[in-house]
Amino acid sequence: MLVVSARQVPQSLGNVEELEVLRSIYEGDPSFKEVSATKFTYKVTYSEDAEDISKSFVLEVEWPAEYPQVAAACSLNSFFNNHLSAKTKSSILADISQQADENIGEAMTFTLIEWAKSELSETIENNIVEAATSAHSEATESSSAAGQPVREGKKKEKKEQLTKNQKRRLAERFGAHADERPRGWDWVDVIRHLSKTGGAELT
Repeated sequence: MLVVSARQVPQSLGNVEELEVLRSIYEGDPSFKEVSATKFTYKVTYSEDAEDISKSFVLEVEWPAEYPQVAAACSLNSFFNNHLSAKTKSSILADISQQADENIGEAMTFTLIEWAKSELSETIENNIVEAATSAHSEATESSSAAGQPVREGKKKEKKEQLTKNQKRRLAERFGAHADERPRGWDWVDVIRHLSKTGGAELT
């Protein structure tokens, strides 16, 4: 049994009647929840797949003390609605608030719920597209960042070129073993010898 405080009891006979009508209409509907005698939630969905929350949202409707002479207070504060962008939430609430303003002075909770069930599918579809686009952009940016070449690092040192005399002195430092001597260590002597003999001794 639901226990409500005096604050939660509808303020007028008309509100009591509306509460009874809502209970009668939505009896057995798992989407409708009576949080208190003046606050209700309804899970609006545009998908036949119960697992697909991307096409659903939970609408909260609460009656202020002056209701229905003032509009019902509507919100999307449920944790269930975290998949909705701030832009989508703002759009939904603006549209529902307009409907509420047009029904001031009358019982409007049923009207607001049914309007939301039939008129906001395009807004929800746009939210899905925006979410997919945003996810793609983030993935692209992450991929680009990961693939950037490293621009910093040690520069390749320029190899120093040795003169012939330097090569000769370097060769003299090595021992008597030819395989320990750098390639070309005796080029200078060979060329000098050929210039004197004309290459006769090599034939």
